Amino acid sequence: MLSGGPAMTYVPAIADRPVNTIAMTGYQVEGTPGRDLLETGSAEIDGRVMPVSAQVEAYDFSAHADREGVLSFLDAYRDSRLLINHGDRCESFARELRADGHDASAPTLGETVRLS
Repeated sequence: MLSGGPAMTYVPAIADRPVNTIAMTGYQVEGTPGRDLLETGSAEIDGRVMPVSAQVEAYDFSAHADREGVLSFLDAYRDSRLLINHGDRCESFARELRADGHDASAPTLGETVRLS
């Protein structure tokens, strides 16, 4: 999502050359530099907005389970408290899980959650 790791070094190094390609290989969450790059052709990297002349391509190579895979996995945790904190629709997913009988919530950024 271009918010950390080696990409912070190599994207700026290749961004200004149209012969280069930046391949985004997974879902880019709304509000991340990766999503901005796909939608606008520029991204904020290391505190500076950088226009990208390189070609940008998106591929769905996600290593995450699909929706049915996640729901199937969570069936084994019906007696557990679930904290949903990954993705861009955490609250709606937690609400859906609650409707299906799970004890699920989506803490907000900075919220303290006590586990007992």
